Amino acid sequence: MTSYKSSRIILDHTALINNFKRLKQEVGKLCEVAGVVKANAYGLGTEIVIPALIEAGCTFFYVAHLEEAFEVRKLTSAPIAVLNGVPSGSENDFVANKFIPVLNSPDDIRAWSNGPSIWHVDTGMNRLGLGTNEFSSALASTSHLPHILMTHFVASDEIDNPLNAEQVRRFDDVAKSLPNTAQSICNSSGIFRHSTWHRQQVRSGMALYGLNPTPETENPMHPVVRVETKILQTRHAKAGETVGYNATRSLNRDSILATVGLGYADGFLRSGSNRASLYWQGHSCPVVGRVSMDLIVVDLTDCPSPLPHAGDWLEVIGPKQSADTLATSLGTIGYEVLTSLNLRAERVTL
Repeated sequence: MTSYKSSRIILDHTALINNFKRLKQEVGKLCEVAGVVKANAYGLGTEIVIPALIEAGCTFFYVAHLEEAFEVRKLTSAPIAVLNGVPSGSENDFVANKFIPVLNSPDDIRAWSNGPSIWHVDTGMNRLGLGTNEFSSALASTSHLPHILMTHFVASDEIDNPLNAEQVRRFDDVAKSLPNTAQSICNSSGIFRHSTWHRQQVRSGMALYGLNPTPETENPMHPVVRVETKILQTRHAKAGETVGYNATRSLNRDSILATVGLGYADGFLRSGSNRASLYWQGHSCPVVGRVSMDLIVVDLTDCPSPLPHAGDWLEVIGPKQSADTLATSLGTIGYEVLTSLNLRAERVTL
């Protein structure tokens, strides 16, 4: 069926598989690589990502919310852990669907007696999880021991941050009370920091999808996502004229402009106004004026001839601009760029 959508997300199936295998190689045979597929697999689409990860050898998945677990269960019989815990009244749904709750408080632990669970120990995030001082009392209040004991790094993307090692020390101090329980410490960046932190399971998210888990070095992962947007119209504008809402950009020269079918409703953040760029055949096309809901205007003036025209596609994410690079120009992180990708876009799998 012909698509008339003005933006498209192109997913590289092989790159996704290779990224999983790269992480598996990093941690070795004795450590499980779990796939974090929350937020619709970071915006890429669970219906595409999960079959690819299963093909690569993934046998354990994490989501954030129970509703996400139901969607993932349609695609796999593998264990699915729910990071945000057990909503009140949902215990039977967990049991019936073989979901594994991540228990984040002493009350959660006392209330759960229905099967495998994961206990989350907060070693520094101050978000969800058992405080290290709560762990002993939680352990004493139940006879149902966890299947996995986990924690979550605060700053594993910062290679020299001493809090990483301190969190592992705090975790190990607690974990010695459960010497036969599997442990999960590392997220994507943590995988590349210290091999002794791998333990029995790592939880890989952003690295699977091609974001850089080691910002201080060249990205060890393969790019998975390309995003392109279609030119709807080109026009010649005169020096001194303005572009977009509230006239935030005044042209200092005669310019050739292109309007593309992409905006903040598609996940291209408004913070990219007058600062981000799209690309035409490797040449930068700066965003001029404000990003609006459905449209962006870019400047083609410095592109070599022949210039693109209506119907041609400009690169949003691709060989010249990774999701991480685009994120920098938007004042955010690659996670937000990927999870903002909107269902209005056509999705193509290579």
